[in-house]
Amino acid sequence: MRWLKRIVLSLTALLTLAAVGAWWLVYRQQPDRAAPAIPGLASRVQVAFDARGVATIRAGSFLDAFRVQGYLSARERLFQMELQRRAADGLLAELIGPAALPLDRTHRLYGFHQVAEAAVPLLPEDEREALEAFADGVNAFIQSHPDRWGLEFQLLGTKPRPWTSADCLKGLLLLHEDLSSTWKAELRNEALRALPEAENRAIQAVATDWDQLLIPDAEPPKLDAELLFRGAPVPLLVPITKTARLSGPSQDDLGLEPRAGERNAAVGSNAWVVSGSRTASGKPILVNDPHLSLASPGIWLPLRIEVGDRFAEGVSLPFLPGITLGRNQAIAWGFTNLGTDVQDLYREAPRGERTEDIPVKGRAAERFRVALGAHGPQVRPGYSLKWTALDPVYLRMPITKMVRATDWESFNAACDGFLGPAQNIVYTDAEGHIGYRATGLIPIRKKGDDGSLPVDGNDPANDWQGFVSQGEMPRVLDPAKGYLVTANQRILGSGFPYPVATRWASPVRAKRIAELIEAAGKLDHAGAERIQLDVVSLEHQEFMKLLAPLLEREVRDRFQNWDGAATSGSRLFLEADLLKQQFRALVFNRILRGTGWDADTFSSDTSDALLREALKVDQEAWSRAGLGDKAEAVVETQRQARKLLLDGPKTWGERDRLDLQHPVGRAGGLLGWLFNPPHAAQGGANHTVRVTQPDFGQSMRLILDWGDPDGTTLVVPLGVSGHLGSSHRHDQLKDWLRGDPTGQRTRLRQTDSGPALLFQN
Repeated sequence: MRWLKRIVLSLTALLTLAAVGAWWLVYRQQPDRAAPAIPGLASRVQVAFDARGVATIRAGSFLDAFRVQGYLSARERLFQMELQRRAADGLLAELIGPAALPLDRTHRLYGFHQVAEAAVPLLPEDEREALEAFADGVNAFIQSHPDRWGLEFQLLGTKPRPWTSADCLKGLLLLHEDLSSTWKAELRNEALRALPEAENRAIQAVATDWDQLLIPDAEPPKLDAELLFRGAPVPLLVPITKTARLSGPSQDDLGLEPRAGERNAAVGSNAWVVSGSRTASGKPILVNDPHLSLASPGIWLPLRIEVGDRFAEGVSLPFLPGITLGRNQAIAWGFTNLGTDVQDLYREAPRGERTEDIPVKGRAAERFRVALGAHGPQVRPGYSLKWTALDPVYLRMPITKMVRATDWESFNAACDGFLGPAQNIVYTDAEGHIGYRATGLIPIRKKGDDGSLPVDGNDPANDWQGFVSQGEMPRVLDPAKGYLVTANQRILGSGFPYPVATRWASPVRAKRIAELIEAAGKLDHAGAERIQLDVVSLEHQEFMKLLAPLLEREVRDRFQNWDGAATSGSRLFLEADLLKQQFRALVFNRILRGTGWDADTFSSDTSDALLREALKVDQEAWSRAGLGDKAEAVVETQRQARKLLLDGPKTWGERDRLDLQHPVGRAGGLLGWLFNPPHAAQGGANHTVRVTQPDFGQSMRLILDWGDPDGTTLVVPLGVSGHLGSSHRHDQLKDWLRGDPTGQRTRLRQTDSGPALLFQN
């Protein structure tokens, strides 16, 4: 048996050595306490860290602070920054192989690299200096930490190249893409023009009966869902056959990837302000929770900057200097996406081409040709894309002006330079004011053109006629009702003279927030967090109220007096969601029958207005709308939902389980086990105030009460660090999942923990 013991001992020794080696590889990548010289620093800069690893930068100038911010961003998130830069440059395939080619082709087609490089010399001096300072700090980290940039670099066998000002703007271009892409919807809209107008408007509703406007309608709009059921009869449905199709291409013909149903319809953000007349402290409260795709590490990096008696605190983007969302000593601000339509397709012949060589790991580079039309790159043969993001003149980020603003006037002056992606910005200040401001560019098109369809590129009348002036951008200060709510809903009424967006998110979140504010009496910090964490879906609640009387008695009884709460352990919400999905698919697919399109290609953002109307009306209206037999549709809805309920998860939390992934962890197996954060059950849904999906939701939560500004709270889904093994990689996950009613653990300004860093030139 000696030989067996020797084998066991040898294997044990090898495993121990492997474990020690792996531990050493992880450990040596951890952020250290080094403070190398950073070129350009005018004076010493001190950095302190709290118990969550959140940094406070104390500098003599904002430029010095931005230099050190660049160092700290690279210290915690360099691999994330490298992937974003490569994504914009179309160089991911060089790192990970052919699987990344579709994304690389898209960004080569847009020409993000060329746009960013051309934009730098066009920037205002203060913005250019800020980006240069940030890049100095990033490069100081890269140069002072050879082979200690992150474990991911070693696993993939790559090194970061020096960071540039253009690299900062490439991250901004990716935000433009994420928040302002509409051209595929234009192709779909053109293909579906063969549908009767009433049907087309019903499935792409703009106005709903639940709208929450900040700028009221000059006259009430006609509700699109009502038109379908109460207007003239629509033509008979096209029979379901393989050959029957209305004129116009299908989603497959156009190469469009459909959304994977209602579960994956990404829906926006929440930002709202309440005046002191409605708060316990007598001072305004600001709340912000942007809803974005979630991954490891997260998109935001919490930070505080102090320059003399001025400061700014909140969250930054790892590729940009300054504070993006948060407050300073005098004002606070929060964002939601406005959703302006800044992309137009022009039908025209190409006038030339651009050739791109895309390096691919493990094989020869791919030669990629981009056809160019008079209005921009051709995203489909014969269709050129005009997009504000592709004009380097408009690639701006008024970083310093935002953090230095001290009142409504100076804040608006800073917002005038924020040209995109267009945002709803809520505002409040220490003097007690609350406000709203829309930012960005709104193209002025010819009369009758709202940007929803491709146009003839050979007709000069179809060209944009400039942009709405910043002085005309919608704004509100100190409304009489004492609060302002934005949640990506339609905020502009028919009195605004220019078309702004071709689609809006459902107003249901804004409606729920407004109702909770009205019911709160005197709102305090804890009450604001309860609203942020609210998981009641008014849409599911109303849908089941209308549907239940048509269902079997057993189901009807289960939903009697149901509150619509999407709690993690709820089986009722799961059942309601399945019923709603199946009914929505049935109604949409009957409208779309024979077109080559289906319900999954349409966001669920505003479709519930159609579903509510379909449940309210009688059989005669269904027949008029060409939808067939209503009773049969309800029976089929219940049959399909019951099957899914039997075969799938048994509670809502199982179905909506948090599943965040790290780029390396997407490979699965051991790498997935090492790099991906832990899974967790969660409450909330698409249309609750707390929006949740497995990989989408509240990318951060911020609450500021001017009655106790030092008690401002901020929590992100994971933590500040992107490094495997860091104690700050996931240390905020528990508070993000469960909330922190005391505000102590997520307080933004906390006691410094451990020794500070001291930077100098």
